[in-house]
Formats: sequence, structure tokens, C-alpha cells
Amino acid sequence: MIKELQLLSEALWESVKTDLKFFSPIQVFVKRLAEVDFSDESEVKDSILYAEKIEEFFSKYRNSRPGVIYLPPSQTSKNQTTVKRINQLTGELKRLSDEELQKQLENLKPKSKKATLGGGKIFIGHGRSKLWARVQLFLQDDFKLETLTFESESRTSETIINILEEFLEKSSFAILILTAEDETSAGGIRARQNVIHEAGLFQGRLGFDRVIILKQTETEEFSNIAGLQYIPFAGDNIEQCFYELQRKLKKSGMIK
Repeated sequence: MIKELQLLSEALWESVKTDLKFFSPIQVFVKRLAEVDFSDESEVKDSILYAEKIEEFFSKYRNSRPGVIYLPPSQTSKNQTTVKRINQLTGELKRLSDEELQKQLENLKPKSKKATLGGGKIFIGHGRSKLWARVQLFLQDDFKLETLTFESESRTSETIINILEEFLEKSSFAILILTAEDETSAGGIRARQNVIHEAGLFQGRLGFDRVIILKQTETEEFSNIAGLQYIPFAGDNIEQCFYELQRKLKKSGMIK
């Protein structure tokens, strides 16, 4: 039940992000619902409140008058089934006893094997921008996490392929920082292609839930990012990502 709610919540947030202006009355609630740590009892109870606010918004766009033709906005019509199911699941959660809820939560606790995969180190992939160093300091100073970067040590005699293979073996989590650096023929500015390549490599090895993309808003999107979760930041203010980054790390079991 909770696992389904988690997946639906994340899917709804991905859809809402495509039109934040339309969904402005509820975007905060949808975002918080998608970020809920569903292994934490207090946060699960918070999810019920978020779902109620979302349901209240979507209910305004349903036809409540039989016999009257009503064409709802496409933004809500394509998400109505998801929202109804989320509301149904949170309603069931609300009716659970404390003991029943605890049983549900036990099934979601991170397995120790998953948390220690690759030795618990975090790979940070980046382009020429030095913003990655701020992320590294945040992880090391605030959470005492070990990181892996190409700057970690001298590797003059090793090939890029060998270095990446080593990083893939040692990492249990990856953060890829996409910054606007390379101008395209169409006039846009894209991230360094090596970073995009690394994103695919680590998603394939670790899974999509253990790879976080931090995307500078000025950076052109690439085709493979469609449907993936990423954390945006404007200009050099990468600290905008830190709160949500912390939530993702906690959700994955990397930090408590």
C-alpha cells in the first residue's frame, strides 16, 4: 500500500512540474508528498494532509452535475486517476491502527545491504564549473559522507574508462551536476556531454532512485532526462538544492 502511494506521489509531482503556474495552489503539497520519507511514521501521517489538499483542488475540476457536458483542463484530466488512487490509499492509511501502520512501515525500512552497496561513497560528476566543490563540502561537513570525484587524487596513468569502472564499483550513490557550458548549433547551452554519459552509467548500475541530478535552469534539457527526477537551481546558487538533496539522501538510507 505505502509503496504504491510512494510511486504515485512521485509520478504526480513529475506531471505537476510541467505546468507549475496552473498547479501553483497545490505545487507545495504535491512536492512535499513526493518527498515524504514513507518509512517515517510522522511523515506518513503528514502525507494524509497533503493528499487531502491535493484532492480538494482536483475535485473542483470534476463534473458534479449529471447530464451536463463538462470538459476539464487537460492538466487535471490526465492526473485524476492518480489523484483518486492517492486519496484512496491515504484514506486507508488513516484508518489503520498504530500496530497495522507499523507493519506497513517495517516493509519499507532500507535493507542494510542496500545502504552499504559500494562502500557507502557518493560519486559527484560535473563539468568545468566549480560548483561541485560546494556540494562536496555540504556532504562532508554536514553528514560526514565520503565522496568520489575525478579530483580526488592524481590518475595520470589511468584511462577514463578504468577510472569510471572504479567509481562504479566503489559508489553506492551518485550526484550529477549539469551546468550550462557548451553552446549548441541551435543557440542553446547544454551540459558537458561526459556528465550526461556518467548520469546514464550510474543510473544503469545503481538504479534511478540512487542517482540525483542537479540541473542549472539555464542548461538545455537532454532527451534522456524526460520523466526523470532532478533538482533545479538558478545561476550559481546551487545551495537551493541542498534541502531537497538532504531529503533524497535520507529517503535512500544514505543518512539518518
